[in-house]
Amino acid sequence: MSTESNPGNDTVYDAEQDLQHRLSLASPQHTTRGFLFTSLLRVVRDLGEDETVVQRCLAASGEKSFVEFFNYPTRSLLLLLAAAARALSSRFGSFEESLRQIGFKAGASYMDTPVGRTALQQAGGTPQQFMIALQTLYWVLTTYGKPALTWPGPNRGVLTVERTFMPLAYHVGGAQAIARKLGVTNVNVRARKTGPLSIELEVSW
Repeated sequence: MSTESNPGNDTVYDAEQDLQHRLSLASPQHTTRGFLFTSLLRVVRDLGEDETVVQRCLAASGEKSFVEFFNYPTRSLLLLLAAAARALSSRFGSFEESLRQIGFKAGASYMDTPVGRTALQQAGGTPQQFMIALQTLYWVLTTYGKPALTWPGPNRGVLTVERTFMPLAYHVGGAQAIARKLGVTNVNVRARKTGPLSIELEVSW
């Protein structure tokens, strides 16, 4: 796993700063489907937190409940995510690792959806097929710009996401979970910020 704030420099990645930056850019026009909120709350439960912590995370979002296919402010999702990562930091050792673990559990849960199961059936166990499956999942889940897949070398693929409000560490965890579900091993996942809300996920093998 690797995360970095900007390509080509030695800036240390600060996961909490990354999340707060994305939170500051989330305007009222940016919305997210309710099932991502309920999925995140389920992840907090699955990672062993009691109902008191789950309810604290829900309260941090400013919402009381979610309907899966209704739209809610993306800002609320990020507030929920920040509260969850802070609650889990003592368990996982850092805010960044908490985000990665949350992303990992979320990525695994996406593979249990109809879209994920379809991607699982279509993909094989090669890194190239994993990258195509990853693009398919992002295509469905990404609202603010469709992902593009390029192949800079025979052992490297890059997925470019134009706009995402989720922090880098979350994306790395999700990609690692999807790779495991597909039976793809010995791949390295690197996420880097390429603009205010754009990222690249680079997979090498």
